[in-house]
Amino acid sequence: MEQQVFEKMVARFNTEMPEYCPITYSMKIIGSKWKIPILWKLMLDDGQHYNHLKRMVGNITNTMLTKSLRELEENKLVYRHDDKTVPPSVTYHLTDLGKELIYTMNGLFDWGQKIHNSN
Repeated sequence: MEQQVFEKMVARFNTEMPEYCPITYSMKIIGSKWKIPILWKLMLDDGQHYNHLKRMVGNITNTMLTKSLRELEENKLVYRHDDKTVPPSVTYHLTDLGKELIYTMNGLFDWGQKIHNSN
């Protein structure tokens, strides 16, 4: 990135900075270790059952998956669909707000590829 572009972006952040920090606020919502991987897996394959999502994310405990899903629901990024069947069938889906993170994920994807390929 050119220094001028960087400085222009930093100037924008300084000029438009509200009383709260948008980055800090965003990280409060999606900043835990597991939330971005959960959102990423739902972007790749929406409508997952709990156990399948757990396998897709990998190495996450039931406690952390449940906690993360509940927090993502509270922040309206994910919704839980209960089919009201016996046995219970519940799937997790991205909301429209959750789907808006595709632009952020795209940037992280490209950045991750770039730094991985340069190593």
